[in-house]
Amino acid sequence: MSKKKILYIILILLPVILFTILYTLIRKPTINVLEDENFRLEMWEEPMAKGLATTGLIWHKEGVKFQFTLSDSLPYPYAGLSVMDKRDSLFSLTDYELQIKVKSKENIPLIVRINKFIENYTDKNKWDTYLLCSKTKSLSKGENEIQLKVKDIDETPNWWYSINKAWAMKGFQTDKAEIGELTLVFENGVPVGREIELDFEEFKIVYDQSGLLPYVIFIFLYYIALTILYFVKKSKVNGEVKYVVVPIKETETKGEKDSQKDVEIVSYIGENYPNPDFKISDVANHFNLTENEVADLLKEYCDKTFRQYLNQIRMEEAKRLLKESKQQISSIAFSVGYNNVQHFNRVFKEYTGVSPTIFKSGKEEEKEE
Repeated sequence: MSKKKILYIILILLPVILFTILYTLIRKPTINVLEDENFRLEMWEEPMAKGLATTGLIWHKEGVKFQFTLSDSLPYPYAGLSVMDKRDSLFSLTDYELQIKVKSKENIPLIVRINKFIENYTDKNKWDTYLLCSKTKSLSKGENEIQLKVKDIDETPNWWYSINKAWAMKGFQTDKAEIGELTLVFENGVPVGREIELDFEEFKIVYDQSGLLPYVIFIFLYYIALTILYFVKKSKVNGEVKYVVVPIKETETKGEKDSQKDVEIVSYIGENYPNPDFKISDVANHFNLTENEVADLLKEYCDKTFRQYLNQIRMEEAKRLLKESKQQISSIAFSVGYNNVQHFNRVFKEYTGVSPTIFKSGKEEEKEE
């Protein structure tokens, strides 16, 4: 496999490889609340102790049922179901989203709330000193699937600011790191005095892949640019090439160090080889040299005469166009400096050993009759 093909393969695969490595490094593990050994799911005890609600939690093979009844005899009843670290440690929900599948027998509102620890303020024994952020979702009668990005849980109730005036006017981080608990709250809008049953079939906290969107966009734009570059290059291949210099390694230079004048001369020949009337005198006049001086410089540079070097450029470019373009042989002959196609065919066969037709077909090994 050629170095050029290897480079193309690297350019194509590199973004995918880098993205895979990045995804592996930043992706966060899924927390299956119903099964994870590091987290626990439990009911709020406070509303039960105050007589605001009666609750029950029943584990079964398919998940867990949460049953509660809000009191119709006391103001502001509520019930809650919390997710906490079993070690009572703070945990991070940064770059996570909730995925919940739950069956409900009623149409009720559901408040998803997180309690965020505030450095130098929160008292771990007082839940209302945590910054409370919430988002309200609706549960319909029957099957429900909830997907909620944790970053969108960002509504803080006014009553929290009223009881935390000492802190409310200060600036604090609202990221989703250092979380005390994640809670499902049932209060305003839920029927009171009637048992509500919710059957949780799935309760997962999964990595929010939307954070990868900038990387995906970058890769998309990268491949668009690569595609454009490919077609631009292809169009140049199919079009006229105006500048050709035979690589030094193919001309077997004699000198140990090429002079600036040598390089300028071969570059000038590379720019003007398509001109069928191009002569050594044109080079000499352009550089204010004699024809013998030009001939000597070329001889020293590549051990070839002017005509040999010019033919080599034309033949190498013709070979490339025959292989890489869809041009007709006559068009290629004209583009590399030959007015006469028969003359081009004769010179090409002398140079390569086969006719342009056979060379273009890729059957150079076949001999003409």
